[in-house]
Amino acid sequence: MAAGHNNVAAVGTSASNAKYGTSYLASYSQGTSHAQVAVLKANLRQYRSITPSYLWTSTTSLEGNTSNSFDAATKANLIVFQNNTGLTADGIYGAGSRNAMHASIGVSPKGWVRIFKSTPGYVNYNDTAEGLSADATYKLDHSWCTSACRDTLYSLGYSFYSYYNKLIQVNDACLLDGADTPEHSTHQTGTEVDIRNAGLTTAQATKFLEICIANANVKRVIYYTTHGLTSNKILVQSDHGDHFHVDTFS
Repeated sequence: MAAGHNNVAAVGTSASNAKYGTSYLASYSQGTSHAQVAVLKANLRQYRSITPSYLWTSTTSLEGNTSNSFDAATKANLIVFQNNTGLTADGIYGAGSRNAMHASIGVSPKGWVRIFKSTPGYVNYNDTAEGLSADATYKLDHSWCTSACRDTLYSLGYSFYSYYNKLIQVNDACLLDGADTPEHSTHQTGTEVDIRNAGLTTAQATKFLEICIANANVKRVIYYTTHGLTSNKILVQSDHGDHFHVDTFS
Protein backbone atom coordinates (compact mmCIF):
# COMPACT_ATOMS: atom_id res chain seq x y z
CA MET A 1 0.00 0.00 0.00
CA ALA A 2 1.53 3.31 -1.04
CA ALA A 3 1.33 6.92 0.07
CA GLY A 4 1.78 6.68 3.81
CA HIS A 5 -0.81 4.07 4.77
CA ASN A 6 0.91 0.67 4.97
CA ASN A 7 -1.32 -1.64 7.07
CA VAL A 8 -4.05 0.93 7.81
CA ALA A 9 -7.15 1.60 5.68
CA ALA A 10 -6.38 4.52 3.38
CA VAL A 11 -8.26 7.70 2.63
CA GLY A 12 -7.54 10.03 -0.25
CA THR A 13 -8.69 12.79 -2.55
CA SER A 14 -8.69 13.38 -6.29
CA ALA A 15 -5.34 15.16 -5.89
CA SER A 16 -3.66 12.38 -3.88
CA ASN A 17 -5.15 9.71 -6.14
CA ALA A 18 -3.72 11.48 -9.18
CA LYS A 19 -0.33 11.73 -7.46
CA TYR A 20 -0.12 8.08 -6.43
CA GLY A 21 -2.34 6.32 -8.98
CA THR A 22 -4.78 5.20 -6.29
CA SER A 23 -8.56 5.30 -5.99
CA TYR A 24 -9.10 5.97 -2.28
CA LEU A 25 -12.18 7.80 -1.00
CA ALA A 26 -12.12 10.81 1.31
CA SER A 27 -14.36 8.88 3.70
CA TYR A 28 -16.18 5.56 4.02
CA SER A 29 -19.58 5.04 5.64
CA GLN A 30 -22.40 2.53 5.79
CA GLY A 31 -23.39 1.53 2.27
CA THR A 32 -19.94 2.13 0.77
CA SER A 33 -18.32 -0.69 -1.17
CA HIS A 34 -14.56 -0.37 -1.60
CA ALA A 35 -11.46 -2.53 -1.17
CA GLN A 36 -10.31 -0.29 1.69
CA VAL A 37 -13.41 -1.25 3.67
CA ALA A 38 -12.05 -4.79 3.92
CA VAL A 39 -8.79 -3.30 5.23
CA LEU A 40 -10.75 -1.24 7.74
CA LYS A 41 -12.50 -4.37 8.99
CA ALA A 42 -9.14 -6.05 9.49
CA ASN A 43 -7.93 -2.96 11.38
CA LEU A 44 -10.97 -3.00 13.62
CA ARG A 45 -10.53 -6.72 14.32
CA GLN A 46 -6.93 -6.08 15.33
CA TYR A 47 -7.84 -3.10 17.47
CA ARG A 48 -10.63 -5.08 19.11
CA SER A 49 -8.18 -7.88 19.93
CA ILE A 50 -5.87 -5.58 21.88
CA THR A 51 -8.51 -3.69 23.88
CA PRO A 52 -10.64 -4.79 26.87
CA SER A 53 -13.48 -7.12 25.91
CA TYR A 54 -16.03 -5.19 27.96
CA LEU A 55 -15.83 -2.37 25.41
CA TRP A 56 -17.35 -4.67 22.81
CA THR A 57 -19.99 -6.63 24.75
CA SER A 58 -22.88 -5.24 22.69
CA THR A 59 -21.01 -4.98 19.38
CA THR A 60 -21.24 -7.61 16.64
CA SER A 61 -17.96 -9.34 15.91
CA LEU A 62 -16.25 -8.75 12.57
CA GLU A 63 -14.59 -12.19 12.60
CA GLY A 64 -15.07 -13.75 9.18
CA ASN A 65 -16.53 -10.50 7.85
CA THR A 66 -14.02 -9.77 5.09
CA SER A 67 -16.15 -8.31 2.31
CA ASN A 68 -15.69 -4.86 0.77
CA SER A 69 -19.11 -3.77 2.02
CA PHE A 70 -19.38 -1.21 4.83
CA ASP A 71 -22.25 -2.79 6.75
CA ALA A 72 -23.98 -2.09 10.08
CA ALA A 73 -21.47 -4.24 11.98
CA THR A 74 -18.56 -2.24 10.56
CA LYS A 75 -20.23 0.99 11.61
CA ALA A 76 -20.90 -0.32 15.12
CA ASN A 77 -17.28 -1.42 15.58
CA LEU A 78 -15.99 1.86 14.19
CA ILE A 79 -18.16 3.81 16.64
CA VAL A 80 -16.60 1.92 19.55
CA PHE A 81 -13.15 2.69 18.16
CA GLN A 82 -14.03 6.36 17.75
CA ASN A 83 -15.44 6.63 21.25
CA ASN A 84 -12.36 4.98 22.71
CA THR A 85 -9.94 7.27 20.86
CA GLY A 86 -11.69 10.55 21.59
CA LEU A 87 -13.20 11.11 18.16
CA THR A 88 -16.69 12.15 17.13
CA ALA A 89 -18.52 8.80 17.11
CA ASP A 90 -20.36 9.20 13.80
CA GLY A 91 -19.45 5.83 12.27
CA ILE A 92 -17.74 7.54 9.32
CA TYR A 93 -14.12 6.63 8.56
CA GLY A 94 -12.23 9.71 7.36
CA ALA A 95 -8.84 11.33 7.90
CA GLY A 96 -9.37 11.78 11.64
CA SER A 97 -10.21 8.12 12.16
CA ARG A 98 -7.32 7.13 9.88
CA ASN A 99 -4.94 9.19 12.02
CA ALA A 100 -6.26 7.55 15.19
CA MET A 101 -5.91 4.12 13.58
CA HIS A 102 -2.33 4.97 12.63
CA ALA A 103 -1.67 5.89 16.25
CA SER A 104 -3.32 2.69 17.49
CA ILE A 105 -2.02 -0.02 15.16
CA GLY A 106 -0.02 1.71 12.41
CA VAL A 107 3.23 0.01 11.39
CA SER A 108 5.99 1.96 9.69
CA PRO A 109 8.20 -0.13 7.38
CA LYS A 110 10.92 2.40 8.22
CA GLY A 111 10.70 1.61 11.91
CA TRP A 112 9.48 5.14 12.64
CA VAL A 113 7.04 6.16 15.36
CA ARG A 114 4.02 8.42 15.22
CA ILE A 115 4.14 11.84 16.85
CA PHE A 116 1.73 11.83 19.80
CA LYS A 117 -1.61 13.62 19.57
CA SER A 118 -0.60 15.79 22.51
CA THR A 119 1.99 15.90 25.29
CA PRO A 120 3.02 18.40 27.99
CA GLY A 121 5.38 19.82 25.34
CA TYR A 122 3.47 19.92 22.07
CA VAL A 123 0.25 19.37 20.15
CA ASN A 124 0.16 17.42 16.89
CA TYR A 125 -1.56 19.91 14.56
CA ASN A 126 -2.38 17.06 12.15
CA ASP A 127 -4.82 15.70 14.75
CA THR A 128 -6.65 18.95 15.48
CA ALA A 129 -9.90 19.97 13.78
CA GLU A 130 -8.10 22.95 12.26
CA GLY A 131 -5.26 20.82 10.98
CA LEU A 132 -7.55 18.20 9.48
CA SER A 133 -9.56 20.91 7.73
CA ALA A 134 -6.40 22.55 6.37
CA ASP A 135 -5.30 19.24 4.84
CA ALA A 136 -8.32 18.94 2.57
CA THR A 137 -6.26 18.71 -0.62
CA TYR A 138 -4.44 15.44 0.08
CA LYS A 139 -5.60 14.11 3.49
CA LEU A 140 -2.20 12.59 4.27
CA ASP A 141 -0.83 11.90 7.74
CA HIS A 142 2.56 13.62 8.07
CA SER A 143 3.06 12.47 11.65
CA TRP A 144 5.89 9.94 11.47
CA CYS A 145 9.54 10.29 12.46
CA THR A 146 12.35 8.46 14.20
CA SER A 147 12.01 7.82 17.92
CA ALA A 148 15.00 10.11 18.58
CA CYS A 149 13.36 12.87 16.58
CA ARG A 150 10.12 12.47 18.56
CA ASP A 151 12.06 12.64 21.82
CA THR A 152 13.74 15.82 20.58
CA LEU A 153 10.36 17.35 19.74
CA TYR A 154 9.21 16.69 23.27
CA SER A 155 12.37 18.26 24.68
CA LEU A 156 12.03 21.36 22.49
CA GLY A 157 8.36 21.74 23.32
CA TYR A 158 8.76 21.17 27.05
CA SER A 159 11.60 23.69 27.24
CA PHE A 160 9.48 26.24 25.39
CA TYR A 161 6.47 25.52 27.63
CA SER A 162 8.56 26.12 30.72
CA TYR A 163 9.12 29.71 29.55
CA TYR A 164 5.72 30.61 28.13
CA ASN A 165 3.18 28.07 29.36
CA LYS A 166 2.36 27.55 25.68
CA LEU A 167 2.45 24.36 23.62
CA ILE A 168 4.18 24.36 20.26
CA GLN A 169 2.20 22.98 17.32
CA VAL A 170 3.97 20.21 15.42
CA ASN A 171 2.79 20.20 11.83
CA ASP A 172 4.40 18.01 9.20
CA ALA A 173 7.02 15.32 9.72
CA CYS A 174 6.96 12.40 7.25
CA LEU A 175 4.52 9.86 5.89
CA LEU A 176 4.43 6.46 7.58
CA ASP A 177 6.35 4.72 4.80
CA GLY A 178 8.64 7.59 3.81
CA ALA A 179 6.79 8.07 0.52
CA ASP A 180 7.35 11.24 -1.47
CA THR A 181 4.83 13.85 -0.40
CA PRO A 182 3.34 16.47 -2.74
CA GLU A 183 3.30 19.08 0.02
CA HIS A 184 7.05 19.09 0.64
CA SER A 185 10.20 18.75 -1.41
CA THR A 186 11.88 16.86 1.44
CA HIS A 187 10.37 15.19 4.53
CA GLN A 188 11.30 11.61 3.69
CA THR A 189 14.07 10.85 6.20
CA GLY A 190 12.14 10.67 9.48
CA THR A 191 14.32 13.46 10.88
CA GLU A 192 12.50 16.49 9.45
CA VAL A 193 9.63 18.25 11.21
CA ASP A 194 7.80 21.53 10.75
CA ILE A 195 6.72 23.61 13.75
CA ARG A 196 4.02 26.25 13.21
CA ASN A 197 4.81 29.79 14.33
CA ALA A 198 1.15 30.85 14.32
CA GLY A 199 0.37 32.97 17.37
CA LEU A 200 4.00 33.35 18.45
CA THR A 201 5.37 36.76 19.32
CA THR A 202 8.81 37.80 18.10
CA ALA A 203 10.18 37.09 21.56
CA GLN A 204 8.64 33.63 21.60
CA ALA A 205 9.91 32.80 18.10
CA THR A 206 13.37 33.97 19.12
CA LYS A 207 13.27 31.81 22.25
CA PHE A 208 12.24 28.78 20.22
CA LEU A 209 15.22 29.32 17.91
CA GLU A 210 17.49 29.58 20.96
CA ILE A 211 16.10 26.32 22.35
CA CYS A 212 16.72 24.59 19.02
CA ILE A 213 20.28 25.91 18.82
CA ALA A 214 21.00 24.58 22.31
CA ASN A 215 19.65 21.08 21.61
CA ALA A 216 22.39 18.60 20.70
CA ASN A 217 20.17 16.57 18.36
CA VAL A 218 19.04 19.57 16.30
CA LYS A 219 21.16 19.78 13.18
CA ARG A 220 19.49 22.73 11.45
CA VAL A 221 16.54 25.10 11.67
CA ILE A 222 15.20 26.72 8.51
CA TYR A 223 13.32 29.95 9.16
CA TYR A 224 12.69 33.24 7.39
CA THR A 225 14.85 35.26 9.83
CA THR A 226 17.44 34.77 12.57
CA HIS A 227 15.78 37.34 14.84
CA GLY A 228 19.29 38.64 15.52
CA LEU A 229 20.74 35.31 16.59
CA THR A 230 24.08 34.09 15.28
CA SER A 231 24.37 30.34 14.72
CA ASN A 232 25.38 28.07 11.89
CA LYS A 233 22.34 25.96 12.79
CA ILE A 234 19.97 28.61 11.41
CA LEU A 235 19.40 28.69 7.65
CA VAL A 236 17.41 31.67 6.42
CA GLN A 237 14.91 30.97 3.63
CA SER A 238 12.16 33.42 2.73
CA ASP A 239 9.59 30.68 2.02
CA HIS A 240 9.62 29.59 5.67
CA GLY A 241 7.71 32.56 7.02
CA ASP A 242 4.94 30.52 8.64
CA HIS A 243 6.90 27.69 10.21
CA PHE A 244 10.23 26.47 11.55
CA HIS A 245 11.66 23.49 9.67
CA VAL A 246 13.69 21.47 12.16
CA ASP A 247 16.21 18.84 11.02
CA THR A 248 17.55 16.43 13.63
CA PHE A 249 20.68 14.29 13.48
CA SER A 250 18.81 11.09 14.32
